[in-house]
Amino acid sequence: MSALDHTQLRTLLKRAEQIVRDVMGKARLARVETTITKSHQDFVTNIDHAADKHLEEALGALLPDCPILSEERAVVHRGKLERYWIVDPIDGTLNMMAGLPFYAVAVCLVDQDGPLISVVGAVAQDEIYTAIRGAGAKKNGLALKLDETVPPPALIVPSTGLLDKIMSSHPAAYDALRKAGKIRNLGSQALHLARVAEGSFAAVASIEAKIWDEAASGLILLEAGGVWRSAADQADWSCPALLMEVEQQNSVSAHPLVADQIASALNKVF
Repeated sequence: MSALDHTQLRTLLKRAEQIVRDVMGKARLARVETTITKSHQDFVTNIDHAADKHLEEALGALLPDCPILSEERAVVHRGKLERYWIVDPIDGTLNMMAGLPFYAVAVCLVDQDGPLISVVGAVAQDEIYTAIRGAGAKKNGLALKLDETVPPPALIVPSTGLLDKIMSSHPAAYDALRKAGKIRNLGSQALHLARVAEGSFAAVASIEAKIWDEAASGLILLEAGGVWRSAADQADWSCPALLMEVEQQNSVSAHPLVADQIASALNKVF
């Protein structure tokens, strides 16, 4: 595969955005008809499967011979890949099932250096976040850029797995987090990070988040001037199977003014 120039990336991003919009539109109209329990409090529905199939077919046509890897399909590429898509068809399935308007579609084109272009769609709000590596981030076509002179809202989002570990083994870390802000968790990691990028949250932290939860919105946050640190920092992005099998992402996604404070509070937990 040859490298993609900036014009090609912009064209790909525009087309990927339309694909995500198509999936979002179908998801808003669909009803949950079948539900499978994947693990404790983790589900997949007919809507997840339909979204996954649409993304596989549409992105496959967009870049032939570029694999599409997702949460809903096992990774079959055990070796190195020059380029591939990571997608999360529905991030926040339980919210969707419960009628809560906080779930997303996330799509990210990855190369050996990491996320290259990203689209994250907030389904219920019909909002789109996008980014190109080295070229900035946008929300609904308008530039996203965090202001490092203005403190973010004192709202932080620890994952449920992180809270479980803190409460069982590291109670002091909870006090440290509470000094940084009030606790919120709205149930979609992709949107949590996107909301940090737009300045709505100060920070998001997780032990158990997977790479498909964070890759797309992680790029958006970085391009907006935020911080995204995780196990992926030391990963070989050309080996997606290993990347997607990481059990502990240990991620901190934050406004630059609070990133070190959050990381310090969680150092012993991680």
